[in-house]
Amino acid sequence: MKTTIQETDGKTLVSVQGELDTNSSVIFQKNIAPLMEKEGLDVELNLEELEYISSKALRVIVSFQQAVLANHGSFRIPKVSDPVREVFDMTGLSKSFLELG
Repeated sequence: MKTTIQETDGKTLVSVQGELDTNSSVIFQKNIAPLMEKEGLDVELNLEELEYISSKALRVIVSFQQAVLANHGSFRIPKVSDPVREVFDMTGLSKSFLELG
């Protein structure tokens, strides 16, 4: 799992590649922890190159979204791989996260 965080044009772009399993979700959570405390962030989470996501990682993403919104920010997942989209669809999280269109 590789996480990249970039500030671009007032947006915080977070990209995750590889597999976000139970073990790597702990690392991911540590990587995004500083973002969860900032006010007014405009976060885009790119999961286009994510091959696998565990239930624990889903909980981390839900917590990430809740923290950003609680701090008066915005949170979107504009790009997601097909395998991860299937998991989001099965869990009902597509409606909460994904920009469908």
